[in-house]
Amino acid sequence: MSHPPARPDLACRNCGSPAPLNFCPQCGQETTLHPPTLGEFLHEFVGHYVALEGSLWRTLALLLARPGRLTREYLDGRRRRYVLPLRLYLTASFVFFLVLKLVVGHIEAPMEFEVGGQKLSVAEYEAQVAQAEGGATSAAASAASGATFETMRANNCGGNGERACTRVEAALNQSFKHVQEHPQQAFEHAREHFLHWAPYAIFLLLPAFAGIMQLTYRNRRMTYGEHFVFSLHLHAFWFLSAIVLVLLPDSIAGLGQLAVMVYGVWAMRETYGGRWWPTVLRALFASTFYGAVLTAAMSAAAIALIASN
Repeated sequence: MSHPPARPDLACRNCGSPAPLNFCPQCGQETTLHPPTLGEFLHEFVGHYVALEGSLWRTLALLLARPGRLTREYLDGRRRRYVLPLRLYLTASFVFFLVLKLVVGHIEAPMEFEVGGQKLSVAEYEAQVAQAEGGATSAAASAASGATFETMRANNCGGNGERACTRVEAALNQSFKHVQEHPQQAFEHAREHFLHWAPYAIFLLLPAFAGIMQLTYRNRRMTYGEHFVFSLHLHAFWFLSAIVLVLLPDSIAGLGQLAVMVYGVWAMRETYGGRWWPTVLRALFASTFYGAVLTAAMSAAAIALIASN
């Protein structure tokens, strides 16, 4: 059904100010109105998560083809023609985790396990766990009786001749036991929580990366916010490149990873200036520092995930 002819209002319906133009000069609302359509709602919904304006393609071209140049443009004050850094980051992360959810969502839990050189089905494996824990044996456990098996524990405590467990150690040991007794359930639990919390975790690490860059270039007269812009742009590139790396065959995936590393060094030199070799050394320092932060964060997340089982 077509819209009735639009009519410009003499006064803005939102604030009542005189508005002879297409947009109210006071509040910015359109003065030419028509009944809402489903297409407008869909555009608004998608546009809330993904930058759809025409400047997106100009921004992506500069981000992908000229490492660090997009950050330099923003810091030099040329901002209107490009998608803002935070919006670009959110767009790239939304697309990446959407693709990741489609890929990871099709990964099935392991259907068999190898214990003592023998491959066991899930039923045999769970029965072997019960047997190792002193539970009732079964035909499946008897069939796998030739395999040596030890249950997992987070801490050596609470057993015969061992010290008493603290409350935290006992909880972790119990969680490890649950993971081993119900591997498929634990796998699905881990997949669900990873897909839910990973976007938030990476977003919370952005300030840490910006702080590392500020420390790396502490001799530059730059504010923390300027380093944060570089962090947003570089992470946006990492998200987009990760989508490509997932689709690449294994034979050339290594070259793709090398290209990503070269991009990071190039982007640092374009943004911060300086000679190549000092930039390479600074990149090694920043990547090592950030790698340690990521390792600590993933370790803490793994412990929290196990404890939540």
